[in-house]
Amino acid sequence: MSENRRLSLSSKMNEDLKNLIIKKMGVDDVDEVVEIENQSFSDPWKKEFFLDEISNALAYPLVAKLNQNVVGYACLWIFLGELQIANIAVAPLFRKKGIGKKIMEKIISYAELNFLKRITLDVRKFNKEAINLYNKFGFKIIGKRKSYYRFPVEDSLILEKILL
Repeated sequence: MSENRRLSLSSKMNEDLKNLIIKKMGVDDVDEVVEIENQSFSDPWKKEFFLDEISNALAYPLVAKLNQNVVGYACLWIFLGELQIANIAVAPLFRKKGIGKKIMEKIISYAELNFLKRITLDVRKFNKEAINLYNKFGFKIIGKRKSYYRFPVEDSLILEKILL
């Protein structure tokens, strides 16, 4: 997506959030997802990882689209009655506008509709904005992994939400 297109989308964000669509990721979405991934993480997933997610029977990758443009995504793994959020991000220009909240609502709804028992995720220990978002959705810290992240090396916090 061009920078001018992004700025135009960003400026209309509040009025357009009602037009946000969250759906299963397709092959045509992957280039935009990779762009967001590279802007968001110091150790980004490669394009091939996202392509594998699309064809993996145990994965459920999502994209958040606004006016046909990917503005966020999540990669979910489902196994043994549990959903794990493996990867999630919102494009930098679209952060703090409610998109992350909408993606989390979709994830929780998907888990409940599929009778999953809990949702887990890892988050960088010092990623306060993400931790605050997860706390708002009822996630609790249940552990940590020492030196889990690279570039820079940082511990992860393991968060969990129990579904009834």
